[in-house]
Parts: sequence; structure tokens; C-alpha cells
Amino acid sequence: MIIKKNFGVILLLLGLFLAYGLFKDSRLMLFGTKIKADVIGLDSVKNKRFGYVHYPVLQFNYKQQQVRLVNDFRSVDPKNVPAHMDIYYAEGIGISDGFTVIYVIFSIISIIMIIFGIMVIRTKHLF
Repeated sequence: MIIKKNFGVILLLLGLFLAYGLFKDSRLMLFGTKIKADVIGLDSVKNKRFGYVHYPVLQFNYKQQQVRLVNDFRSVDPKNVPAHMDIYYAEGIGISDGFTVIYVIFSIISIIMIIFGIMVIRTKHLF
């Protein structure tokens, strides 16, 4: 019984941890500004596993100021660098790509883990 309760607490905490990580992207999509940013270059970073990882350097205007950022959330192929990228930006929060497939998958996993964690904690006879 104690092992089941501990398992439920672990599931609940992992689900809440995932939900908290996704909260930043949600705030950007709700309160940030959708901007079409120009890709002006690549920032290449040496990686032990993949050799080099190439991140796009973005430039855009925000509140009459020119902003230049590296989008280190998404790597690009140096042969197929897009000219523009749609992003969400807020000054105190950062940048986000918006709703992606990965965002939706992790949201579903987070919700399922929270629900099963609560079910395991609240039920007396699960098995």
C-alpha cells in the first residue's frame, strides 16, 4: 500500500513538473507577440553526440527596437535555412515556436500523469 501511494506521488510530481515546464510556452502564446523574424545567420555549437548543432540567429523589431536572439530551442539544417520564422516573443519571458507537435504530446503526457497520480493516491484498493 505504501509503495502504491509513493508511486502515485511520484507520478503526480512528474506530471506537475512537466506542466510547469510547458507553462512558459503557454504564457508566451497567450501574452506574447507573434512576430515574423528574419534568420540572419547560424550559431554553430559543438556537441559531443552530433558533432555540430546549428541554431538560427533571429532578428526582428519589437517596440521600435531591433532585437537579435539565438533560437536554441530548435536546430536547423545548414543546407535548408529558412529565411523567416514565426515566433512568439515577450520581453521578460523569451521566445517560443508556438504550438508544436512536441508541445501537444508533452501536454497530454503531463495531464495523464497528473490524473493517474491522483487516482493512485485517492483509491484504497487499486489492485
